[in-house]
Amino acid sequence: MDFLTLIIAFCGGAFGATLGALGAFVFTGIAGLIGITMAVSGASFNFLGNVAFGTYFGPHISFAGGVAAAAFARKMGYIESGKDILKSLSGLKKPSVLVIGGIFGMMGYGLNTGIALLPIKLDTVALTVFILAIVAKVAFGTSGFGEIFGRESEDIKKIGGRYCMRCQNLWLPYMSATCEKTIIGITAGGVSVYLTYLMLQNPETAPVAAFVGFCISAVSLIMMFFGAEIPVTHHITICASYAVVASGGSIWWGFAAAVVAAFAGDFFARTFYCYGDTHVDPPATAIAVVSFVLMTIIPKGVYEAEYIAAGILALTVIYSFICYSQQNKCKIDAAAGEKTA
Repeated sequence: MDFLTLIIAFCGGAFGATLGALGAFVFTGIAGLIGITMAVSGASFNFLGNVAFGTYFGPHISFAGGVAAAAFARKMGYIESGKDILKSLSGLKKPSVLVIGGIFGMMGYGLNTGIALLPIKLDTVALTVFILAIVAKVAFGTSGFGEIFGRESEDIKKIGGRYCMRCQNLWLPYMSATCEKTIIGITAGGVSVYLTYLMLQNPETAPVAAFVGFCISAVSLIMMFFGAEIPVTHHITICASYAVVASGGSIWWGFAAAVVAAFAGDFFARTFYCYGDTHVDPPATAIAVVSFVLMTIIPKGVYEAEYIAAGILALTVIYSFICYSQQNKCKIDAAAGEKTA
């Protein structure tokens, strides 16, 4: 870590705030695809590492800076919601907002560098994004450390709490049901799994095999600016790819990790995101945790037992089918009751 790079990280964080956190992340995906193309073409410049995941569009710098700047802007009354990561903050004409983005960009660079020195393996960028979001939530919230998990309303407590299936305070309402998470995990993860598997067969494409699905998922989020209710899948695609790489090329483990990541995203959304007014990114949190499990916790011998991964996938599909059947039965019974009344 050097002083010049720290200054450039400030610039990257402030620039991320001008674009808005989501806009900056879409550029991460675009730059990532360019970097992957350059890498497999034999370019000597590391565009993927220096631009897509570096001080320009690295999520730990540009996205984290945009998230913190939005939280600060909400605290100061410049915007209505600190979760509005689609909003370009340069339009506020408040330089202090961009400075906050820059400061968090510097923090992101320093924190990510420090985490990388730890004797554990995980996605350090994702963990940095999560930690900085928590810092912003506490710093710019109203109840100190109570902001971390937020407070449930009495109505939500009465129906069983934030993790209850009947709870309607959700991150993505169209990606919260058990069957929705399962099918999106299998399909989005599946294409990433197979592409990673294919790229690992070629020494020229193997070094960047884990990132193609992630970058495509990141670019797809541009549709949110047009109001499309598309699934958020970058935590699914990259965890699926990480599993294929960690297991030495197992497609079954890729599918299992994809489904686990889909459920983890919703779980962490209910834990850190839904209650409060700061964007604590559910995908980043899921990536940090699932990557840690895949790269550090699971021993190599377990990866050789592919039937475990197949069992995880099968049980998830069965559970999803049961939940879906029960939900439909409840709707039919409710409709019958209304007709009788």
